Amino acid sequence: MVNRSETLWRTLLDKRSIALLNPKSPEDCVRAYDVLAPLGVVLEIAFRSEHALPGIEAVRQAHPDALLLAGTVLTRDQAGAALVAGVAGVVSADYLPGVVQACVEADVMCVPGGLADCGKQLVQKAELYGCSLEELRRDRPWQWIYKVFPAMADEAAVRETVKAWRAVYPGVRFVYTGGVTPQNVGRLSRQDPEGIFCGSALARRVEDSDGMRKDVVGWLGEVVGGEAGGAAGGAAQGGASIEPALQKTPETESPGVVTFGEIMLRLSPPPGLRFRQATNFDVTYGGAEANVAASLAQWGLSSRYVTALPEHDLGSSALAKLRSVGVDTSAILRQGDRIGIYFLEHGASQRPSRVIYDRAASAVSLIQPGEIDWEAVFAGASWFHWTGITPALSENAAEVTREAVGAAKRLGLTVSTDLNYRSKLWSKERAREVMTSLVEQVDVVVGNEEDAADVFGIRAGNTDVDRGTLDFEAYEEVASQLVKRFDLKISAITLRESHSASENSWSACLHTGEAFLRSRSYRIKLVDRVGGGDAFTAGLIYGMLSGKSHQEALEFGVAASCLKQTITGDFNMVTVAEVETLAGGVTSGRIKR
Repeated sequence: MVNRSETLWRTLLDKRSIALLNPKSPEDCVRAYDVLAPLGVVLEIAFRSEHALPGIEAVRQAHPDALLLAGTVLTRDQAGAALVAGVAGVVSADYLPGVVQACVEADVMCVPGGLADCGKQLVQKAELYGCSLEELRRDRPWQWIYKVFPAMADEAAVRETVKAWRAVYPGVRFVYTGGVTPQNVGRLSRQDPEGIFCGSALARRVEDSDGMRKDVVGWLGEVVGGEAGGAAGGAAQGGASIEPALQKTPETESPGVVTFGEIMLRLSPPPGLRFRQATNFDVTYGGAEANVAASLAQWGLSSRYVTALPEHDLGSSALAKLRSVGVDTSAILRQGDRIGIYFLEHGASQRPSRVIYDRAASAVSLIQPGEIDWEAVFAGASWFHWTGITPALSENAAEVTREAVGAAKRLGLTVSTDLNYRSKLWSKERAREVMTSLVEQVDVVVGNEEDAADVFGIRAGNTDVDRGTLDFEAYEEVASQLVKRFDLKISAITLRESHSASENSWSACLHTGEAFLRSRSYRIKLVDRVGGGDAFTAGLIYGMLSGKSHQEALEFGVAASCLKQTITGDFNMVTVAEVETLAGGVTSGRIKR
């Protein structure tokens, strides 16, 4: 009798694709399988959901021959339960010897994951089978496999690591997961033509079978191209071929997230020095929307940034900074004479940080309505993000923001904004006048502990930001009022308790209109707090686009922003794995060797 893992292995080698599902019900699993199986894509059901095991059982009851993977398996007991339920393979979050042993004893595929233990798990498998490594590779190729997670932690480093492993363990297959998206899977597939690619994006529309099927077909077009046409075409309703849909389309080539705003040159005296003491300045670049784009690009999501920069060396340097972290800069206008500048004096202890702006007549503030073809910029994108800073720059910038938000809504994108009130740019009255009509077209609003009061007059009880005291209970009402007033899907508020300029406590809350959620709180010894809110926004967007629950997305955002505030510069130079480690409760800061 053919081993079920061997049959699963043949499917994986054919379409090289796995859909990761974090089910909200057992029915989600059945719906997902019904879409995926005819297209030759394997379903991995994540055990971080309480519905995983009932979902596996439901699929097996409806389809007794179903070949399923159990995902995010953390213990031998979980592995045993999955095996009893009839899975054909087990995927673990790390190299867990007990999980490997349970799978080998059942002669079922085991796919441990990480960035370090490929060899260890292969050696353990061979020892448990009582065979050599060569015999394991030859006789049980479905065990000659390892999961690269997170695949997008550092693409160049991952490629070199995979190359080194294959030199020692010839022919080993790798499953890439963690940050793999429809926008980057084609590139990853070309880099490793033998790779298998796993993504939660394949199952994000599990309640919409037609939409999910479209996502899967687009993914297969990127991974296997025209080769996918045979299996997919035969599965089309009424026998109609869907092969043309597997060709590259604007949707599969376009960015997942678009942001619009101003990137500035940042000049800072070395820490500990005041402006009037400085004889030199540290140089970097940053801006609210650019910071969000930079985080998302580093986490594996395609992100396109829209702005205007002058055609001189400073403008080109800002462009190079964005490109260095993977941001798509193809929509940036090169015009005007000035790049905005801000000077940052780092605070310490009881001395606060100070900012001086020099951004009048910057290139983006002089942008004209009609200069940007927003429909072209948004083609295929799913999310648009802007902040309250951009319309505050000038009347022209406000009008272009209106154009962008209107186009995004017409095209069906999710629209988010960070209120980001800046008193040095406009008055509260003017902010309320402009932002009200804009936010009426928004789905997700982010703000800090003061923004809702400054822009919309929605105050949080006895909060006194200057004294660093927050009325936490009152923020539920603030978030709820924002949701109700603007018919939002989500309102999120970051909460900073300033014990001093050097030490803060940091958390956030979120309202969905039905539930109010609070994150854990982190006490941070600050290195550079600038960009902390942008890192939170990026984390929230990443969490929602990668299929996390509202609580998981909130925790991811808070953890990402906590880490950002320990790093100099505006951009958040951390990986998904580092964020998830902190969000998972590892807060000691012990050295990683």
